[in-house]
Amino acid sequence: MRFVILLVLVLAPLVSLRAEVRVVGCDLLGKPFATSLTEYSRRSDLGVTLALTGSASGWEQLQDGRADLALIMLAPGEKLPEAPFLALPVAYHTITVVVPASLPLTQITFAQLNAIYADGAESTLKRWSDLGVVGEWANRNILPNITGADVGITYDLFRYTVLRSPALKPTVVVQNSAEAALRRITGEEGGIAIMPLLPSSQPGLKALLVARGPKDVAFGPTEDNVHSGDYPVRLPLYLVFRKDKAKSLQVVLRYLLSEEATPLWANARLVPLPVQARNQQIFDLELL
Repeated sequence: MRFVILLVLVLAPLVSLRAEVRVVGCDLLGKPFATSLTEYSRRSDLGVTLALTGSASGWEQLQDGRADLALIMLAPGEKLPEAPFLALPVAYHTITVVVPASLPLTQITFAQLNAIYADGAESTLKRWSDLGVVGEWANRNILPNITGADVGITYDLFRYTVLRSPALKPTVVVQNSAEAALRRITGEEGGIAIMPLLPSSQPGLKALLVARGPKDVAFGPTEDNVHSGDYPVRLPLYLVFRKDKAKSLQVVLRYLLSEEATPLWANARLVPLPVQARNQQIFDLELL
């Protein structure tokens, strides 16, 4: 689904007009993100035109001079924009492996997730005991869930990054919302769910640490771990702009990298950069 939101702010007479900032890019950020940015623009007298019609079209508009700032998501391995453009990571798409907090399991590997989720995978992982779980959970079936494509990019990010083949087992339940996935695994039978983020206010659930292989260290999806690349699944969202326009864009860039903007990324189901990384980027921008 694509969102196109147009906002033109006209400042009062006798006040110098702020130049319009044309922001384009990723259509996966959603209505809550667009609404929040629009409201901030109105409160702060930023002349912002916001059109989120896709990363590819946003990059094209930026190169053609029809936009000032693009929010762009690149495919894994895709080359970053080069001079005269700058590309700064601002947030990350990721996946979270969510289970009931009472499940005595703390981590999981790509191979184990593949065995649980991937169609055609040779697997003996049917009960939690097959993952070394003991006690009351041991003989319970592993019930796999995942949020669907309508919830965001997590569905494809998991299938094409973690699984050896993107096809899912028939036993995997594709949920049409994060709320539905959470309700499913908080029930009596429990289960496991792949979703964008685990809400901090969600009791009775936890995120498993994830490792690429059995000999790798497992990490949780914290801001620091995602930004550093220690957490093994991430897809960056970049702020892309011409270097010679950094000064004129500084107010908008500072806001998008500020603590005040972190709810925007959470509303878009993204993990923001850790505060130290954001502050460093703001400092570097002031030197341009």
